[in-house]
Amino acid sequence: MARAAEPEGRRRGGSVIAYFTSAKFLLYLGHALSTWGDRMWHFAVSVFLVELYGNSLLLTAVYGLVVAGSVLLLGALIGDWVDKNARLKG
Repeated sequence: MARAAEPEGRRRGGSVIAYFTSAKFLLYLGHALSTWGDRMWHFAVSVFLVELYGNSLLLTAVYGLVVAGSVLLLGALIGDWVDKNARLKG
């Protein structure tokens, strides 16, 4: 009976390795790392602006307002442009 269980265990180990090398897992991993890096960048910029302006959140708030405003105003325009043009050009 022990021999019958060994191939089962090997198949499970093989499926785990197959999952970690699959395109789906690598896509999720790439997205997670990209998101983490983007949020780390925003945090670092905020801390730098607080230190730059003398321990005040004014410059950080203005930066956040400018970023949010530019996304609000330009997001739809850029999205429409990407939809109208070829994907490689976009």
